[in-house]
Amino acid sequence: MPLRLETEDEIKRLSDLRGGVLLTEDTQLNRTDDVLDEVCQMLSLCFLSLGKTRESPAVYSQVVAIKHCFDRLDEFGIYAEEFLEPYEKKLKDIEQIITIDERNKALPEAVMQILKYKFLQCKKIYARLLSAIHEVSPELLPIRNRLLRIRRQLIIIACKSDFKADDILPFQEELREIDGQRVDGKFIAEDGSIPAGQAVIVGLLDQDYSFAHDLIIATQPDFSPALQSLRERLVEIKQHLERLELTHKWTLRQTDLFSYQHQLHDIVKMRHDDDPDPERRGKFVDEHGQIPEGQTVLNFLLHKCYRMILILLIESVPVSEALTPIYNQLTSVRQCLIAVKEIGAPCSPEELYPYQMKLASIDQLRKDGKFYDDRGHIPEGQALCVSTLEECYHILDELREEEEPKSETDIKSEAKATS
Repeated sequence: MPLRLETEDEIKRLSDLRGGVLLTEDTQLNRTDDVLDEVCQMLSLCFLSLGKTRESPAVYSQVVAIKHCFDRLDEFGIYAEEFLEPYEKKLKDIEQIITIDERNKALPEAVMQILKYKFLQCKKIYARLLSAIHEVSPELLPIRNRLLRIRRQLIIIACKSDFKADDILPFQEELREIDGQRVDGKFIAEDGSIPAGQAVIVGLLDQDYSFAHDLIIATQPDFSPALQSLRERLVEIKQHLERLELTHKWTLRQTDLFSYQHQLHDIVKMRHDDDPDPERRGKFVDEHGQIPEGQTVLNFLLHKCYRMILILLIESVPVSEALTPIYNQLTSVRQCLIAVKEIGAPCSPEELYPYQMKLASIDQLRKDGKFYDDRGHIPEGQALCVSTLEECYHILDELREEEEPKSETDIKSEAKATS
């Protein structure tokens, strides 16, 4: 039985055991839910890797990634409208896919229930973030934007592999300058009135103060070893994701991201998110059961990593199952040509001929510049295949150009030798 169908059967059984309701706001998640989430994510990433981006199974991993991002955003509170716009567009796109597949019964009811639950969680958090934006009057927007800019700068500093207290001090000074504008604890408009949104702005100011203080704690020699160990793990994950962004965005298989998601999930599970004590809730605890200072640096890194994973999921270019054989052939030819180029030895036209013939045979599969599948459809992954084909031609041309001057030089040398 295919893994997808086997998974659907197990989800139905679990749904029956739970009385037909798999997840609610009051559900206490257990190990079964964690494993179920991991399996669903892996299947979802496989769908994405095959280019089936407009199907509900492919949407699951994107919804989970958005949910992780929103959890971090919810912790930080307020954001500017333009920051949330891409999320709004993505949520609308996902909702359209879910609505169509639900109407067509593309997924069993129990499976769709899980996907819709995760999606509705995202929408609720997004609504909360929007409401916080609308609470601020236009008069206070310049101050809000300054505070948001300071927070962005603090996040950038926190995500560095190493930083100093001196990197943070200028922002503390700016926060004090903003704080000094208050009159009796209020920010006053030019006409002397008290604009709406005081609580949001003051909360953001206090938050920035707290973040800056926490980052300075993280620079001290006595910074918690438990937090430092987690920080190093997160910095390493971030660096791996940055390399993927820079070098492998076009060749990334979405399934490659699962290990990073899994590592981040394990770190998040170490937080006491369900602790009844509000002082400990959402905090990392050391081996002595204490809450060390400097937690902000971990939360910033988690936010950064989850956001990078979401961007990689959205921006990485999938290749459909129909185009995968062509794409694999093209990548093999490209690797061979790159290897030949790195050797640096001259190549005769005869040596380059097999590569030229292979590229020509692949190019001939196109009609009007596009690759078609057996049913006459245009599968996803056209841009990636065409760009790889063009790259191969470009490398081939470079190898030919390198050979031509060398051949002329050899001819002249031979002429001198015989004269």
